[in-house]
Formats: sequence, structure tokens, C-alpha cells
Amino acid sequence: MDNTLTWVLVGVLVAAVVVGGIFLLMPKDKYIEVDGVKVWKVPNDAEIIFVDQSKALSVKTLVQKGQLIAFEGEAQGLGTTQDREKAKIRAYQKIAEFLNAKVTTFAQLVEGQLQNVQVSGSKKQEVVSASVDAYKRVTELFAEGRVSGAYEFAAWKVKRDNLVYTYVLLVYDPAQILKLIEVDALVKQKVDELGKQGVNFFENLNAVLQEATKGTPMEKK
Repeated sequence: MDNTLTWVLVGVLVAAVVVGGIFLLMPKDKYIEVDGVKVWKVPNDAEIIFVDQSKALSVKTLVQKGQLIAFEGEAQGLGTTQDREKAKIRAYQKIAEFLNAKVTTFAQLVEGQLQNVQVSGSKKQEVVSASVDAYKRVTELFAEGRVSGAYEFAAWKVKRDNLVYTYVLLVYDPAQILKLIEVDALVKQKVDELGKQGVNFFENLNAVLQEATKGTPMEKK
């Protein structure tokens, strides 16, 4: 009986050692971090080639407040500077694609704000239409990579066979999107007019973009 118990204990101990060894040998998750704060999950074999230290504190604050909105772009090639630029443009395009899919959501947010303003039915539709027009223009600017409210925070490479996959992480900073007014005269005019009608254009835009954080490496870390 004692021998049986001994062998059982030995078996349990061996199993624990094996499981522990496997756990230690398994590759740990890799992240782009700022002062120990996890910003974005990357492949374990990724080579992080750039982190904008001038934006590090700002990004860290956004993460800690749960306000980080970021988009990842990818390009295949030899890992050149041109590939990195393509990846950045692709990230901008992803923002535009996301916004394009959320036009109805944006319009509903505008309608919600107008409930607190006394406007007729026809005037309300005019305001909503003008808001959507400005929204679509912002989408175009993102697609063209011309929006100052998003910046490249990090870049990394992953080698697969003979190809190098280059990735760029664009961070959307709500505080900087106000500079968009200076970029495009059409947006400036419409946003000013909407403000007089009780519509906070940027508040609605930020609310839509906040949905982009769902199901991303920010939630999976």
C-alpha cells in the first residue's frame, strides 16, 4: 500500500515537472510596451523596429484611460522603407473603411444630439445630411493619409520564408483631431455650421471610432 502511494506521488510529481517545463518552454506573448504598460500585441518573432518615444507618454495615458484607438497596417516585401510607408497608408485606409461602415451609426448619434434642440423635421434632416457629408469628407482624408489626428506610433517586421511582413501601428488621438479643421476648408465650414445647430461633430466621430477597439489586440492583451 505504501509503495503504491509512493509511486502515485512520484507520478504526480513527474507530471507536474513535465507540465511546468512545457509551460516554461512555451513562447511568451510579446507586446509593444511603454514603461511596462502593454500597448499592442505583436507576433512572438516580431522585430520591433520603431517606437515613437515622443508620443510614448501620451499613448500610455490613452491606454490607462481605456481610450486608445489604433489601427494596424501591413505590407509584404523585403522590409524596406517603402514597405513601411505602404503599411502606414494601409492603416489609414483601414480607418477609412471602418468609418465607411459606420455612416448609419454616426447619423444616429447626430439625431440623438438633435433631440435636445428645437428644430423642425425638415431642418433636422438637413442637419443630419450636412453632418454625414462632413463625416464622409473626414473618411476621405483618412483614406488619403492626410489627417493630423492619427500618427505612426510603432512599426515591426516579421520574416516568413522569403518574405518580410512590415507592420505599422497608427494611433488616433482625439485631442489632435481638432487640427483637422485647419486641413480642409469644407470640413471647417460644415463643422462650424453644425456647432451652431447643436451638433458636436467631433464627439460623435470619437464615439464611432471608439467602437474600433472592440476585438483588437487591445482587448486581447
